Amino acid sequence: MARAVLVAILALGLAAGCDNGPHPYAGPPEKNLRVLTVSTGGSVALEVHSCKGAYEGFVTLDRQAVEIGLPTGWPSLLVFEFRNPSVSNRKEVQVTPRAGYRYEARVALKEAIYDIELREINLSSGVNREIDAQRGC
Repeated sequence: MARAVLVAILALGLAAGCDNGPHPYAGPPEKNLRVLTVSTGGSVALEVHSCKGAYEGFVTLDRQAVEIGLPTGWPSLLVFEFRNPSVSNRKEVQVTPRAGYRYEARVALKEAIYDIELREINLSSGVNREIDAQRGC
């Protein structure tokens, strides 16, 4: 019952244009980013921001593979938060998805060591390349 009330309040806030609190990332329906996560001894979450400064939402990376849609032609800021019992670290990665490409982020947290690898895959040729992780927007 309490959960249903919370969901209704969140839905009303979103419909009214309220964007103040954390909320799940919706994104475009076309899934062009796959996040592959390996985590031992902690958890990883993802926040998506537009490079115009707007918070778009969060994604809990609680499965080995999660697919989301990012808008093409616009830079997005992906903020990965790595948490374990002793430390919490954030790493920002900027990406500007292009039409005709898929993106893959490999995210690893092993104890206090974390790593992100971002790749761009051409859908027509299958050629892929690593993208340099740019910080900020």
